[in-house]
Amino acid sequence: MAAVAWRAVLRTTPAGAARVTVAANVVRQHARGGVRAFSASNDGREVVTGSTLVPKISLRPWFEGGEEGRAAVAAALDDAATNVGFFGIVDHGFPQDVMDECWGAVRGFFDLPAAEKEKLVSTDESKYPYGYVGFGGEDLAAGLAAEKGGDDGPRPDLKECISLGPYNPASGMPPPVYPQRPANFEAAWHAYYSAMEGLSGEMLRVFARALRLEESWFDDKVDRHRAALRALNYPELDAPALPGQMRASAHTDYGTLTILKPDDAPGGLQVLGKDNRWHEVPYDPHMFVINLGDLMARWTNDRWKSTLHRVVVPPSDPGRSTRRQSMAFFHNINADEVVECIDTCHSADNPIKYEPIVAFDFLMQKHLASVGKGKK
Repeated sequence: MAAVAWRAVLRTTPAGAARVTVAANVVRQHARGGVRAFSASNDGREVVTGSTLVPKISLRPWFEGGEEGRAAVAAALDDAATNVGFFGIVDHGFPQDVMDECWGAVRGFFDLPAAEKEKLVSTDESKYPYGYVGFGGEDLAAGLAAEKGGDDGPRPDLKECISLGPYNPASGMPPPVYPQRPANFEAAWHAYYSAMEGLSGEMLRVFARALRLEESWFDDKVDRHRAALRALNYPELDAPALPGQMRASAHTDYGTLTILKPDDAPGGLQVLGKDNRWHEVPYDPHMFVINLGDLMARWTNDRWKSTLHRVVVPPSDPGRSTRRQSMAFFHNINADEVVECIDTCHSADNPIKYEPIVAFDFLMQKHLASVGKGKK
């Protein structure tokens, strides 16, 4: 969706109607607030509940506030990207009906028998890095360990997921292979993916403004993008987790930015702060959570941060269902784009830190490591 068309979504809806209220919420803050120690599945750091680390940014001034509003939103994003690497967005104009339809279709898919879901497992991850991954079939921390040259040991993540890539043949990827059931899955997924293309494109314009670039600077670098949409199901556990095991182990994301919509079930998203404590992400039913990926950090010479985060195991007796669902849009740029330091992100006092790198080679290296198929 073109940037102008995306802005029109918000401008043509009544005030407040553009806000998204999903069938379930993002992440619920603990009522007690304050700081508590880690539970059994911990790494020794403290967890900050009721945290305000992750800021919330309204996009309404970007769409409606003229040059002053656009500059203010860009400045707020720059501050969040520099100091946290995570932020929430509200007043973004994402269509509610698209959200609800896809959320329900995804829930229906995860409720199918395992044998039917397993038909979507990729037979060659190097050629088709999408499809279904069964419960315990992935360890996200392995991707981080592979990049650092280490091995954290096998502790599979307590989730299942389905991922599908771009439908644009110019991306160079094979077309998505959709489940046959639920019957509305393909249409609902495609609509959500398309709307995410529009939202991520608009966010890249904000990024460019924040980096003192022309707002269109990213356009020719993402016109054949390989963004992936992933839906995740974290089922209720019928046995205790292994020591240190997570629903999604601590990791950074691989690409440019991630746009996340989870629900409010116990056992949620945590972000590692500069204070070396885990911060729970605050709840807002209208908010998408956005974080920057490793390639964006390289592109900006580490001016912007790709921050470690995880999804924790729920408490043993939360008093309600702990089944959790989320949807993450992983924005990845054109596969052949060479990522090298942006001109506004280095100087004589801040020299370039990284060698140029081809985008997709790096993404595949981390992805294959996360599913245990990388080079040893």
